[in-house]
Amino acid sequence: MTTAADRLHLLYDVNRRLATFTELDELLRYATRRTREVLDAEGCAILLLDANRREFYFPIASQAEARKGVEARLAEIRFPADRGIAGWVLSQDQAALVNDVANDARFYSGVDQQTSMTTRALLCAPLRSRGGSLGVIEVVNPAAGAFANDDLEFLEALAGDIVVAHEKAQLYEQLHHEVIGLRQYCRFLGWGLAAVGVLLSVGATIGHLAVSLPLGELFMRPGMLTGMTAVALGALLIAVGQGWLVGRRAPSQR
Repeated sequence: MTTAADRLHLLYDVNRRLATFTELDELLRYATRRTREVLDAEGCAILLLDANRREFYFPIASQAEARKGVEARLAEIRFPADRGIAGWVLSQDQAALVNDVANDARFYSGVDQQTSMTTRALLCAPLRSRGGSLGVIEVVNPAAGAFANDDLEFLEALAGDIVVAHEKAQLYEQLHHEVIGLRQYCRFLGWGLAAVGVLLSVGATIGHLAVSLPLGELFMRPGMLTGMTAVALGALLIAVGQGWLVGRRAPSQR
């Protein structure tokens, strides 16, 4: 039997991992597995919202050992985001505790039919971010037969941490793309400056020779100084664009 200390330890551990995680999926698999274990339930899953198709899908699910085959089937399932208790939680932005889903008009049996599961009791909490709802997190079928109100409070707290993880991963992905774009721009500008610098240097050399001035004065001519400066700046920008002067890889999470 789990205690409040077990739940607090899980929340603490997830928060600690948030500071250093490198793979979002790995963190979510850990969170769903430990939540299922802490609540002594048959399954725990994250249902993300496909905003374009208005559908739920199951990117991460943790099932008890006796139901391991269900995880693969869940990964292939999609259903309308206005269906079931999950759809109600999403639209109302409110968590739900249902200990007898068979007698709840909101329950959607399509997932059970496709996975040969039998859902008896269910906890569901929204994953809400500043940019809108990401989906929901569900826990089903506790060994005790029924969930309690403090189970729902715990799941809501965990949902907040999961949202933070998603936002952090999205921010890193955005920064990763911006770094790539900036490096491409630096390379393009660098090659352009280098080419202009070479042309100016060649022009200065030809002009210098044309007037038969001493070669020692060549590097003091304005055209040569400008050309050499442009070449140097171009080389610097190319180096930045290639990542030679900064870390070559930006952090990114899936």
